[in-house]
Amino acid sequence: MTEMLAARRSRLWQVTTPADLAAWVFRAPAPSPLDPVPGAVDGDWAAGLDETGRQVWALAGWVARTVVPDAAATAGRYWILSHLDDAAPAMVRLTVGVLEILGLYETGEEIWLRSHAAPIVSAIDAGAVDLEEWQRRGIEVADDSTRTLAEDKVLLTCPDLATARWLLRQPPVVAGMRLLSCWVAAGPYSFEGRYRPEVVARAWQASQLLDGDGLDAPTGGGNGFDRPYTGAAPAGDLPAQRSFDADAYWAGVSEHDRLCRALIAHLSRSDLAAGAGLAGVNVDMAWRDADGRQFIAEAKSVVGDNEADQLRLGLGQVLEYRHRLATRGVAVTAVLLTSRCTDPVWPAVCAGSGVLLLTGDDEPAWRATLTTAPDG
Repeated sequence: MTEMLAARRSRLWQVTTPADLAAWVFRAPAPSPLDPVPGAVDGDWAAGLDETGRQVWALAGWVARTVVPDAAATAGRYWILSHLDDAAPAMVRLTVGVLEILGLYETGEEIWLRSHAAPIVSAIDAGAVDLEEWQRRGIEVADDSTRTLAEDKVLLTCPDLATARWLLRQPPVVAGMRLLSCWVAAGPYSFEGRYRPEVVARAWQASQLLDGDGLDAPTGGGNGFDRPYTGAAPAGDLPAQRSFDADAYWAGVSEHDRLCRALIAHLSRSDLAAGAGLAGVNVDMAWRDADGRQFIAEAKSVVGDNEADQLRLGLGQVLEYRHRLATRGVAVTAVLLTSRCTDPVWPAVCAGSGVLLLTGDDEPAWRATLTTAPDG
């Protein structure tokens, strides 16, 4: 995937890299952060909408935040949302590059989306997608008639919002939509006067209704996490790019996965379940302890001589996540989990920020650290 994307002359490389984008395509379905909002919301725009209409706008915003690469930074440059209020019924459409990849009627009666076929076909061949289940739910799968990537994409149609939300929980579908978005967002494509930032901002704001776990469950969830931990992306051949060390990259990915799984195993010995994400914030690990206290953890792999950089990055990330969750009314105890920490100043640095520090080479101490932690 990285090699294929690297071969593209894409303006996306102004905001991301082929390797990062390839990893993102197969990451668990989760929306990008709400902040920053790419535009100003135009007053009480939803006042005339019924609940179905609000859910339509929420789904459009959630999909844009989930399947468009670097969605906030690329709004109006590589993608737009259109509101066709002169149609009967009114529609919301998501266009990425030259393709409309999502369409919803405000009545919620029909939802269609375009996806790259490869992840879905692979999942079908592996038995991970049950087409009979799709048929029972009224999901139609058809070859797409548009010319761009004509043989490489499929058109999926859902009869209602609940079915669309179910479909968009399936990782192969999200991976296919992300892959298609990466390919067609290569640009440059001019949207001229069609881009309306207030339309994007409306859907962006509405999408908070679906942040949390599974698109249709209460934000935050009773388990203390949004979704099961799925681990690292599968390793593959990466191109030899200048300033990109493939061996170091995969060593870091493997170590990050090891740390997360070690924490899951440690908690499971106390009958605690941990997963990834919380209230729409993409934390590495989240769980509740036996007393109901909410924890989040940022895992940082230390490979070679990058210890100081990883500790600084990890502390900054977990503080950001704690703040974002606090603004949503979710109080958490923040944990920084790292492979090792040889600099004696760092436990005090973390403690001064109200963050617990766990190291992979001192797992026997984790239990005491977590059980004596102050409330978040």
